[in-house]
Amino acid sequence: MASALLLAGCGGGPQNADGSAAAESSSAAPKPSVVSPDQLDAGKYPTAPRPPLGNAGLPATGVVVDAQHMADYVVGPWDVDEAVIEPYLGGTFLLNSGKALEQLGPPQIAAAADQRGMVNGFASARQAPDKLVLVNAVMRFPDAEAAKAASADMNGAGTQQQIQGKAPTPTEIPDHPDALATTYPFTPHGSGKTWAAIRSFTPHGTYVLMQVAQSVDGVEAAAEAVASAIDQQRPAIDEFTPGAIDAMADVPLDPTGLLARTVPGGPDTPTTKNAVYSLRGALHFQSNPVGSKKLFTDNGVDAVAMADANVYQAKDEAAAASVADAFGVEVSTNGVEAADPVPALPDSRCLKFPAGFYCVAPAGRYAIEVQAKELPDAHQRVAAQYVMLTAHG
Repeated sequence: MASALLLAGCGGGPQNADGSAAAESSSAAPKPSVVSPDQLDAGKYPTAPRPPLGNAGLPATGVVVDAQHMADYVVGPWDVDEAVIEPYLGGTFLLNSGKALEQLGPPQIAAAADQRGMVNGFASARQAPDKLVLVNAVMRFPDAEAAKAASADMNGAGTQQQIQGKAPTPTEIPDHPDALATTYPFTPHGSGKTWAAIRSFTPHGTYVLMQVAQSVDGVEAAAEAVASAIDQQRPAIDEFTPGAIDAMADVPLDPTGLLARTVPGGPDTPTTKNAVYSLRGALHFQSNPVGSKKLFTDNGVDAVAMADANVYQAKDEAAAASVADAFGVEVSTNGVEAADPVPALPDSRCLKFPAGFYCVAPAGRYAIEVQAKELPDAHQRVAAQYVMLTAHG
């Protein structure tokens, strides 16, 4: 599922003895019947799809949407090490300017990126507790020359701030002589162990690939994690077609059409939402991206819309029911309390967390997921999303 109360979809499904997600086939779940809209209470939420959303309209909006699209081509830390799945810091970071990098490191690094005209970027951060932390980020610059200069500037800026009284020193990344990196030892709060940290910047065309790795096993282990991330990130970002810098207002908001059929988020919605992600992009928001990857692959999930509800597009109705069931099973095993399902929606499941409520339900070839502070609000959002998907083709 996605993690907000937890992270955003849980996405793991039933677990095998080794902790991996059990396979969920689309034949495992029966085809649910369609509930008539007049039986459901959607409250104040819209139940009809919006007209085609068109283009961004404003350059600043286009920069954000383009970064959302970039997420589909950013490697997750779990691709380097499947144990690195627990969220670190905020877990995901949409970077709409150089200044946004302050979320991930010293302000001097953010200032260096800003001075070189950083356009946008996306970062994913996870950890294997007491073992490894890995942040992988891609940042776009106006041209290759600016990206190369920014790599040097950001690396230099990172040496200006001492960490626990020690200045970072240069280090090398195996098989990547173009990677500019520094390392420093540090002891996490509450830990008696000294970790090794590496911050690395690699120019790649108009992009800078940044990694931060922290390992309890020393500098070599951290460097190996960085090298693996670079190896995978280079070909992945090469597949991305970014919006033209001088035409960000023309970036399409909803190429799949799925976002127009999703209950929209309001003005305070995080910039990572009101978006549609592919399988890879959606994994950045899952509480268990390794389990989710298998679940989504088995059930043909190829698009995930995230707004006031999350909508998972599966290959068919049975597959969507399997996804919804897997989410519900996973969440219900985490010591949470059962809550009333959505009224008149018998295939729905809701649970109570300390921070709010979580509901999931199938709707045709889609699985709906909602998190809310109050149960009636969660019920109404699921109902509205259900009607939007099933009553309008």
